[in-house]
Amino acid sequence: MKRFRKRDEDEKDIRDLNLVSRYGLVKPGYRQDLSRKRLLEFAYLPDDETLVLLGSMDGSYPYWISETKIGDIETNTAVVESILHKDFSAFTGMSGEIFRKLKNCYRRRILVSGNDVNTPFDHGYAKEQPQYWSRFIAGDICSYYQRLRKLCQERELDGRYLEFLRAYLEKIETETVSDPVKEYESKKSLMDLIRSEDYLLLSDHRDIRDTYIRIRDAISELYNTYMSIVR
Repeated sequence: MKRFRKRDEDEKDIRDLNLVSRYGLVKPGYRQDLSRKRLLEFAYLPDDETLVLLGSMDGSYPYWISETKIGDIETNTAVVESILHKDFSAFTGMSGEIFRKLKNCYRRRILVSGNDVNTPFDHGYAKEQPQYWSRFIAGDICSYYQRLRKLCQERELDGRYLEFLRAYLEKIETETVSDPVKEYESKKSLMDLIRSEDYLLLSDHRDIRDTYIRIRDAISELYNTYMSIVR
């Protein structure tokens, strides 16, 4: 009996990590069929190695939001297990406080649909071993963070890369032609390069992070202007 009681207590401890109610419960605008697919999103908060894990059907109405330490594999395994396999009836929306928290974070998605798992990692998981997916995912989220940090440090050049980012920002913000469509198209290669470097959101250099965010926001403005014309 003690064994089962301990397991129940452990499961309750994991449920207590779910912060969905903190962000305001909402009624989804359509049916949440969690038997069909589940989307797990992870985000790394800068500075303190905090991991945010979200669970939803399609990214619109999270049923799980938690904050743990990136290196806490045991806890994160249990959280991922809950996100992928437990039943949920309470949801929140992707706006307000949670949107602001994640807006400037390095963030990726893992989609689980049946026996298919799509991840941002450079390897897959055996379809016949779904019982291990949660631990694999928790471990990969940790090692992926470590790899991104090393990549970031190589790019930073001890802070010297800041001058390149400032030059990129000036180039993105400087109007070279009067046609917004041609303006966007002429800068597309540079924008693609900058988007591929979003690991800089994990930089130890605050100026690098802030300048990268300014470039990204400027790119977003260019894109929105471009799309409003070509639609």
